[in-house]
Amino acid sequence: METRIVPYWFLIFTIGFGWFSLAPLVPVLENYFNVPLSSILFIISSYGYSMAILGLLAGFLSAKFTTRSVLLISSVLSFIGLLGRALSNGFPTFFLFAIVASVAYPLAVAPVGSIARSMFKGRASTIVGVSVGILFIGMALGSFFSPSIFSFIGLRGTLMLSAILALIALVLIIPSLRNYPSHYERSLKGSFTPGMIKNWYVGLAVASISVMLGSIASTVLQIHGIITPLAVSMGGFLTGLSFLGSGLGAIILPSLLENRLRLGLILTGVLTFLSAIISAVSISFTVNFPLIALGYFLFGFFGNAYWSMAMASTTLYVNDPGKAGFATSMYSVITNVGVSIIPVTVGVLFSDNSTIVDGVVIVVIIELIAGLLSFFLKS
Repeated sequence: METRIVPYWFLIFTIGFGWFSLAPLVPVLENYFNVPLSSILFIISSYGYSMAILGLLAGFLSAKFTTRSVLLISSVLSFIGLLGRALSNGFPTFFLFAIVASVAYPLAVAPVGSIARSMFKGRASTIVGVSVGILFIGMALGSFFSPSIFSFIGLRGTLMLSAILALIALVLIIPSLRNYPSHYERSLKGSFTPGMIKNWYVGLAVASISVMLGSIASTVLQIHGIITPLAVSMGGFLTGLSFLGSGLGAIILPSLLENRLRLGLILTGVLTFLSAIISAVSISFTVNFPLIALGYFLFGFFGNAYWSMAMASTTLYVNDPGKAGFATSMYSVITNVGVSIIPVTVGVLFSDNSTIVDGVVIVVIIELIAGLLSFFLKS
């Protein structure tokens, strides 16, 4: 694998780390800012809103101008947003800078198709998978370590660490920008075909439920009677385990199944559905921590591999790197509409024993449809 893509991978790693270092600290942030659960979940979901609103713009800019300019803007906004978030004393300021940081996400991730198709011809599925996998490994490590970091250096120190990583990413990305694609067809005609809609639903279903499960872990454990400090620690572990599985699944399975995409789509689609049942049912109705952990890891492992291959599948509808970037941008936008809506709307059902069954049923239906669509995606 060529080293010229490493600064890009580090950038998306830091975005993932800064994003999901918040997930296990949800109860802490609720108390610190004296705001309801939905307000903190909205901030975590704001990355999805940013992708939904700006993802097409990111893909358009990378296709009509250069991927280089998009990545530079992403790096700058990530650093400014995470630094401002760490220095905020009130919720309005914290919210504002969190939104700024979230804008870096679509700018960095949406044009991944252009990078994959133009820099690594013939290995688009592998590069998309590795890139998405590194994002999720960043999310995993943020979830794993933020409770421990918080216990040593407090909330502000935990948030500042994300800003420092973003600064390093900015320093690394600037001299490497010349390595990223700038010359390919500028026309976007033919970037969309109706067949992509099936892929969009798969991405929406997997990404939104993945983010939701990570966001609710600590809260549901509290409902089961686990004290807040332990629930935060266990929730961070579960969320980190899920995203570690997501990173490994996206890196390993698409590369193994690069030339057997149809088999890979069906296999991961079915296993994603089954692991979604395990994770949703176990966290909702048991205190069997090993079973819950297994469900979270498996859903991450198979779900994100499925998500990545469904994303790579969208590039098969087009014949040019510029259009491929816009195709993956559209996929990212639509799938992140789910990230911006489902964790907030469905996630709150898991905060009360009287509605938790409804939440589980909705999750199972969403993932059943996504699993069935694996038989019909373009390969």
